[in-house]
Amino acid sequence: MTKTPTKQAFGPTINRIADVMAHTNRYAFCGVARLAKDARVSASSVSRLINGKMNPSFAMVARVTSALEAAVGYRIDPRDLVAELGRFLTTNTCDLTGCQGCLPENATDEFGDIKPAFANIKPGRWVTSRYPSGYQSSKKGGSR
Repeated sequence: MTKTPTKQAFGPTINRIADVMAHTNRYAFCGVARLAKDARVSASSVSRLINGKMNPSFAMVARVTSALEAAVGYRIDPRDLVAELGRFLTTNTCDLTGCQGCLPENATDEFGDIKPAFANIKPGRWVTSRYPSGYQSSKKGGSR
C-alpha cells in the first residue's frame, strides 16, 4: 500500500483484478497462471497488470474481462476492473462480484487485527485492497 502507481499522462490506472479473482473459486489458487491461460495472454503480462506495472491495452483488458466473466457467470464492464484514478463504475468490489460483504485478505495483520487502512471500512464497503477508501481519498486532501 505504500507504493504509488506509475504516473500516466492523465492519471494512474488503478485496477482491482486481483480483488475480483479472490472472489472466485477458479482464480483463488494459482490465479495468475489460470487467468493468463483463460485470457490467452502471458502470465507475466497478467502479473504486471495486477501489480500496476503496465498500462494495459484495450485488447488485454477485454481478454481478462472475458475470462473473469466466465468465472463469475455474468457480464462485467471493463471499467469496473481497470479505471483511471480508480474511478470505477461500481464503487465497491463486493457489489461488483455479488459478494454479501467481506474484507480482503490483506485487511488484517498476522495476528488477525484490522490494519489501520481498514479501521473505518465496513465489510463489503471497500473499493480495492490497495485503496480501501478509493484512490482519490487515499491521497492527502483528496475526496471522493
